[in-house]
Amino acid sequence: MRLADIARDEDGLPITSVIEERVSLAIAAVATLFFAFVATWEIGAPPLSGHYASSASVGIIAENMWKWGIWGPVWEYTSARPGPEAYYCHHPWGIFWTTALLMKVFGRHDFICRLAPVILSVCTPPLLFGLGRAIYRPAAGAAAALAFVVLPISLSFAAFNALEVPVMAWTLVGLYGYVRFLQTYKRRFGAIGVVGFLFAMNADWPSFVLVASILAFAMVRVLSPGRVFGPVKDRRYAAFWMSLASAAVITFGLYLVLFSRSGKINDLLGAYNMRSAGSQVPLATVLASRRYWIELSFTPIAIFLGKVAAFVALLRVVLTRREEELVPLHYLGMAAVQYVVFKQGADVHVFWPHTFAAYLGLGTAALVATCVPIVERALKSRWARGRWKVHYAAVAALGLFAAPLLFVLRESIPALVYARQTGGRFDERGRLIDSDADAITFLKWLAETPAMSAAVETHEGLRTNWAYVWALGGRVVYTNRPVPKTASNPGDPLYLADSRFMYDDLQSDLVGRFQVTAVGSFWRVDRSKTGLIEAFSIRESEPSWLTWYFVSGTEPVRTIVPDALATWEWRVHFGQPADLVTASPTSLSEKRVLHNMALSTGDTGKAQALFGEIAAEFKRIDERFDDGTQIVGARYVEGVRPTLTLLIQAGGPAPKDAQLTVKSKVVARAPFTLSVPDAQEREVGLPLAIAPERWKKGFLYFDEVPIRKRMGREVFHAMFWARRHGTYPKPISGKKSVEVLALD
Repeated sequence: MRLADIARDEDGLPITSVIEERVSLAIAAVATLFFAFVATWEIGAPPLSGHYASSASVGIIAENMWKWGIWGPVWEYTSARPGPEAYYCHHPWGIFWTTALLMKVFGRHDFICRLAPVILSVCTPPLLFGLGRAIYRPAAGAAAALAFVVLPISLSFAAFNALEVPVMAWTLVGLYGYVRFLQTYKRRFGAIGVVGFLFAMNADWPSFVLVASILAFAMVRVLSPGRVFGPVKDRRYAAFWMSLASAAVITFGLYLVLFSRSGKINDLLGAYNMRSAGSQVPLATVLASRRYWIELSFTPIAIFLGKVAAFVALLRVVLTRREEELVPLHYLGMAAVQYVVFKQGADVHVFWPHTFAAYLGLGTAALVATCVPIVERALKSRWARGRWKVHYAAVAALGLFAAPLLFVLRESIPALVYARQTGGRFDERGRLIDSDADAITFLKWLAETPAMSAAVETHEGLRTNWAYVWALGGRVVYTNRPVPKTASNPGDPLYLADSRFMYDDLQSDLVGRFQVTAVGSFWRVDRSKTGLIEAFSIRESEPSWLTWYFVSGTEPVRTIVPDALATWEWRVHFGQPADLVTASPTSLSEKRVLHNMALSTGDTGKAQALFGEIAAEFKRIDERFDDGTQIVGARYVEGVRPTLTLLIQAGGPAPKDAQLTVKSKVVARAPFTLSVPDAQEREVGLPLAIAPERWKKGFLYFDEVPIRKRMGREVFHAMFWARRHGTYPKPISGKKSVEVLALD
């Protein structure tokens, strides 16, 4: 049986058995529902740090469009109407207009930053099913949908409001119209194809590569002698070609004019020159350097299937000589150009190869379609002896590929959770990764304060990004500002800082000059007056099921409350008068502060009793450092965001700029996985809010470390280090660090 030898109805669709239709439709439906569940998970959560923060930038851009009545994207809030020189002109503006339209309908909410990609992501599996069914058969369409939704990169970036999601969705719309047009030559399918590609070209530049590939092949087909790919209806084929070419030229011309008027052509060329830097490096070397990212994004099974599918798709083109059989190769070409040519972009952004996911779906469809005739022959053979009916062949071929694809989920689900925990950062070359969810909580709380100023200045240690700016509710934000030295005037911006990422001498300067309100480690500095530190705590609790799904699936629920004990602790460490607190403790943190309070007043009996109660909750470590400091124990608590807490008893003030950190390393591959483990030693411990150089002898301190576990056996070690050149405490055992946790 020839590969193309399948009966088709008058509308060009393959005629197959009822059982194949039903099973394929059921699998595609389940795949779509599963993907919808993943895409809408945490849809109402505030955008956090990491790659996901760029979704907040799209929300900022949309808000600016309506506020100032502009068409161009401006991704920072301004105090006056921005001119064209402020427009972002590195990509087409379609995704920004889409979110602006949704914001006009629904208003300013956190979910607006994700709504557009969620809608398009949910549509992508059905589009793959429809396209695979049209080119090949229903079983192939089901395989396309299934292959797409099980990939780690598909799941991890399903709600990511960037470029790849709309490019995939709209190019698949365009390809569906294109394929159905080739099969029927009906104008409505040609129109669907042109409109789909038009929207795709307004999403990002790679869509132009796909359109150019289709147009180039059409010219070769029409002009080639003997019409290798068969005859076409010349007038309608030419009309489609001209319509698609005109759409591409007009769209490209539109952005050329817009970017020229904004004075950004040189900026665009410079950006893409930077993105393509290093593209002369041999491809094998590049792929080897990205092996961890690639395998974590796709898994070795999917990568193998994708390689085989490229060969099979090319073979099918040669044997069938059907233009629509080129669709997987067209898509592979688009994805490859994006990934290979723009090397610097792919080196920085783990989501850069996202469009390969759609190719893998189409390639798997080609594999299933190719296997169906082979399975049919097997069922007709003497070996089968009539035990299986031939019309089960397509279902059997689908099952043959569904099994390894479902095994991919063994790696995809942990990768999805890890991506949500890290803001889509699978690896930062060993650097600290934090969601900054506590900072976002602080900023949203601050933005709701009635007396909140219209503008904000932030210390560089606050690590301000688009998620921070969005959380402040539309205020103008001036980042990386030095510590203020003079009192403010009415209307001056509020100054914000994070004590964990600020040198102690700068902290002391702020406390001495102004009124500081500490919320956890975050400082609100009122430059209009001086006074004692006032403190609030960020209380954490586990979410309900509904909250887990819609808002907080990978972060605890946080509330900000006044805290007399925290106020006492801050004041004592900065030499301010502090009132004693007599309240009964309700948490380990409160017991810790009460222990320190008792020690400071000479009540050693109470201090010892509280120390015993606290230490009983920890796994004993008893590792001492050469300055007398001791890591008493470690406590690991599961939850939506697992936490490791180290109990430390200070030997006195640490050397200047010394800090405690925790690092982790994956030492063994996870069971039943094929991907290479992450080889990087990663910093996972955040600096402490109260600098160790302010510690008091005998006081207890907690170092709370969010655990965002990588796949495999991961071992965590604690150690001191110096922020600037200087000394720091070292274990008296002579070891470099202290093992505090190991997780499988």
